[in-house]
Amino acid sequence: MTQYTVQPGDTLSKIAEKFYGDGSEISWRKIYEANRAVIGNDPNQITVGMILVIPGVNQPPNPGGSKGNFKDMLEALGAFESGLPAGNPGQYQVENRLGFIGKYQFGEALLIDLGYYNTSNPYNGGGNGVDKNYWRGSWTGKRNINSKSDFLNSPSAQEAAIREAFALNWRRINDTLRQQGKSIDNYLGQQKTFIDKGVSKTITITISGILAGAHLRGAYGLADLLLKDAVTYDEFGTSILRYVDEYGGYDVKPEDFL
Repeated sequence: MTQYTVQPGDTLSKIAEKFYGDGSEISWRKIYEANRAVIGNDPNQITVGMILVIPGVNQPPNPGGSKGNFKDMLEALGAFESGLPAGNPGQYQVENRLGFIGKYQFGEALLIDLGYYNTSNPYNGGGNGVDKNYWRGSWTGKRNINSKSDFLNSPSAQEAAIREAFALNWRRINDTLRQQGKSIDNYLGQQKTFIDKGVSKTITITISGILAGAHLRGAYGLADLLLKDAVTYDEFGTSILRYVDEYGGYDVKPEDFL
């Protein structure tokens, strides 16, 4: 577990920048939610000497260069997405201010694609849909999930759904790449250099990084990154490159999720 002692001049945003390279609200709020019991109800009231847990950076690299296995990757991703430390059962009940839910922050559009949910006008990231996930539609009963409450209280359904999401995105990415005569295999192990808000970043492309990047920005956002070097950001300003890099390097194989 990674801990940090608050220093003079620190803010949660500065601490998030130190550990995540990103001081945006989504990043500092993950630190805040993991330490709410220590900090209190006002995220601005951190004090020098306060010891904070930093979620999502507590997975040490394993020998041989791998950060860990598929389960380790899921735990690291789930800690960052939920803002709660790995192993905390409260991860599954988290809902953010845009209505994304659970350990992996599922939205309406993804759960529609996975067959859990139906609504005529889902949240879609500021496009033609609504301005957040309102969860006013209906649930299909898949895996005995008949309500948002059922989903939030079913770790097994959420763990199954993230694997289904990875498999769906994997197929969509490969299908998009094939239209250009390529496949994911053409990129694995390659070091590619991108420009992220004026900064050059070189990242090794791995299966776990591809899965994480697609979870943040969708299969087509990840395909555009590989094909066009198109760097995109989520609603909180988090770069797709951060997920491709930070969650890259885990020992993940397609059979782990397909």
